[in-house]
Amino acid sequence: MAKKEKVKAKEKNTEAKEATSVKATSEKKQLSLAIIIPIIAILVVVGSIAGTFVTNKFIAPLIVVGAENNQATGHGKIGDEQVIVPMEEFLVNLAKGDNKKTEYMRITMSLLTSNEEDSLELTQNIAVVRDSVVNTLRQKTSGDILDTPESIASLKLELREVINNAYGKGIVGEVYITDFVIQ
Repeated sequence: MAKKEKVKAKEKNTEAKEATSVKATSEKKQLSLAIIIPIIAILVVVGSIAGTFVTNKFIAPLIVVGAENNQATGHGKIGDEQVIVPMEEFLVNLAKGDNKKTEYMRITMSLLTSNEEDSLELTQNIAVVRDSVVNTLRQKTSGDILDTPESIASLKLELREVINNAYGKGIVGEVYITDFVIQ
């Protein structure tokens, strides 16, 4: 019986050691998680700050420089003295086409002038510009404007010529269509 008691005591002792080691292991896991989670959080914050710094310091200037290069080689480069004059929206009845339906065009544009003096002249005599644009657009059908890819480019050239003819001089260098809808 003494052997049985020794075996039982040994088993209890082993179970107690295992329970203690399980508790110690779970405490170590909790302790290691308590250390790992804040470290990960700190790394994420530091990485975000570093990413923002790198983007602002190195990548953003490259994008801006690329945009400047595109503008410099693009169509209608704006010089130092040139001025863009935004126009109010135009709403015009278009000429009836093959479908005999009444169609409307809403268009917003800006005009490029060569200097401040020309832009002031444009804004003071805006009725001349509006009259020229409305009369030109009223003669167009939706097909004239939308049929070919070159239609918009030719419309812009025609509007520029009509406005310049109304003023009697080349006051408008370029017409920029910023919005248009045909319904």
